[in-house]
Amino acid sequence: MFMPDHPTARALLAFRAAHGRRWKAKLLFLWSTGRDVEEADGACLRQLRNQAGPAWLSQLSPYRWRAIERLAEPGDRQTALMFLDRAREFHGGARLGATVSLAPALHLLAISCELGLKAYLMSRGWSHDEAARDIRHDLLVAFDEARRLGLPTPGRILVDLLTSLGPAYAAHRIDALVADGYVCDFAAVLPATGSLLDAVAAGLSLPMPAR
Repeated sequence: MFMPDHPTARALLAFRAAHGRRWKAKLLFLWSTGRDVEEADGACLRQLRNQAGPAWLSQLSPYRWRAIERLAEPGDRQTALMFLDRAREFHGGARLGATVSLAPALHLLAISCELGLKAYLMSRGWSHDEAARDIRHDLLVAFDEARRLGLPTPGRILVDLLTSLGPAYAAHRIDALVADGYVCDFAAVLPATGSLLDAVAAGLSLPMPAR
C-alpha cells in the first residue's frame, strides 16, 4: 500500500490536527474542488491526491496512522546512508565468502540485511538509537517494520531466507543452523538480497549501483 514521504506525512498530520474529526471529508472536498493547493502545505496535499487518492484516504486505519506518524519523524538520513554503504560491502563479502564456506557467508549476508533494513527504517523516521534499542539484531522485526513503512513486497526467496536465517542470526547460531543441515541456493539468494538493498537505495532516492 502507498505510504507518504516525510514532508507529506507531516502535512497530513498537520491537516488532521487543524480540521478535527471530519478532516477526511474536508480534505476530500478540497481535492474535488482543486482548493487543496490553497491550504498550508498545499503542494504536499496535491501530491497525496495524485499518488494515493480517495480510496487510500478512506482506508486509513489506526495501524496505518501509527506508520504515518512514524514517517513524519525526522529520522537519521546521514546514518542511513552510511549503513547502506556498509550493507553493500558485507553483501560483496558474502559473495566472495560463499566460495569458501556457507556459514560465514550466511553471517555476512545477515549483517548486510540487518544494516540494509535499519537504513530503510532510519530513512522512514527511526533514529539510530531507536533502531539499536528496539530492533537489535532481529531481522524479522526489522523486516516487518520496514514493510509497514512502505518497503516494496519482496520475492519469496528473500522472505524464506529471513524466516530461516533471522532467528539463528539473532541467537548467534548460524554455524549451528548450517551444521543441522540448512542449505540454500546462494546463487538465488545473493540477487534477492541485492534487490533488497536496491529497494532501500530507492527509498533514500539514490541511484542503483552498476551490476
